[in-house]
Amino acid sequence: MDFWNQSSKHEQLAEPQTKRISTPAGQRLSVILENGNTQSKMRESHRASMRKSGLATAITGDALRESGEDQSNNSSGYSYSVWSEGEKFAALKNNKQIAKRGGWKRFIAIILVLLAIIIALAVGLAVGLKKKGSSSNNDKSSSSQAAGAAESNTSSPNNPTATASPTVQTLSPSALPSNFPVGSYSFVTFLDTIYTNCTSLASTWTCYPYTIYNTSPSKSIATFNWIISGSGSNLKISSTENPFSISFQGLDLTLKHEGQDDEGYYFQLQTVKTVSPSSSITDDDAAVECDYNDSTLTGWLYTKMQKGYPDASRGDGTGNPSFPTWPFAVKVEQTAAGGEGVPSCHKTSSPQSVLTNVVEAQDGGALCSCLYKNWRPPIPT
Repeated sequence: MDFWNQSSKHEQLAEPQTKRISTPAGQRLSVILENGNTQSKMRESHRASMRKSGLATAITGDALRESGEDQSNNSSGYSYSVWSEGEKFAALKNNKQIAKRGGWKRFIAIILVLLAIIIALAVGLAVGLKKKGSSSNNDKSSSSQAAGAAESNTSSPNNPTATASPTVQTLSPSALPSNFPVGSYSFVTFLDTIYTNCTSLASTWTCYPYTIYNTSPSKSIATFNWIISGSGSNLKISSTENPFSISFQGLDLTLKHEGQDDEGYYFQLQTVKTVSPSSSITDDDAAVECDYNDSTLTGWLYTKMQKGYPDASRGDGTGNPSFPTWPFAVKVEQTAAGGEGVPSCHKTSSPQSVLTNVVEAQDGGALCSCLYKNWRPPIPT
């Protein structure tokens, strides 16, 4: 008890007062320390305000901090960034603007879309350039093929009695042989018109291939295979086997309208045209043939006028020529005039019996006609 009482009576030791440096150097040191504390607090306050700003402000503030610290701590004045890549990523990730607009998923999605657009544009440009080069090459190739097609044509006969050639050359007016028109030619035409005025029964006058151009351009095609022989003004023309029921040998060819635009070789033949009616004309449906005994075959083989048929671009077909095709316009016509006994019809069964009172006679000025040509616009007759 006395111990504790005695202890309490002891005097409390006083702390020594802060020693003040009264020298001028001491006063200067005191000022430096106080200013250091003040500047440090100001820097800390400034950094805190800068961190509260957006991503761009954060980067600028830290850059300023690095510059200030490096200059104060590095006596050489050399500045080095101590902000690691991880810290930068964290700053971006925590940025309020990015988080506010959908977060990192949306940001990455936008980047991927931009990359896809750039790649698509690059690929499209490359493909476009490649196609342009390919198109140019194809145009050159097509021109070469067209030139080759103008020189030759391969076909097989369409007519049952025609003689075919494996390779047929197509002549052009600018590449005529020196002995033109001597040679074998295919005259590819179409059936233009049919007139049946010379008979009272239209079915008794037919024209191969039985379809006119206005009905079907491709089905109206008809090819005449003829041979021209001789020389100079002594030229002859002969037919080959054909389905037109008209054959001839050694007909004279005469040059008409020499030097004019419608210059051409002309020939004419008086013959008999035999027709199998397209429909029955007897009560017992017997097979019948009708003869037009005074028929005329006329041909115009022009030497300057241009042809316009067949046209492959319109699907006309080739006509299956057996020889080189005639390079100019052609007109071929079969005609017959009406009159007593026109036509003369009979049954083909044995014995053949002449049919009477089946066809009524027509006026002698009434004509039947099969007109073939190889151009569409009209030309002088």
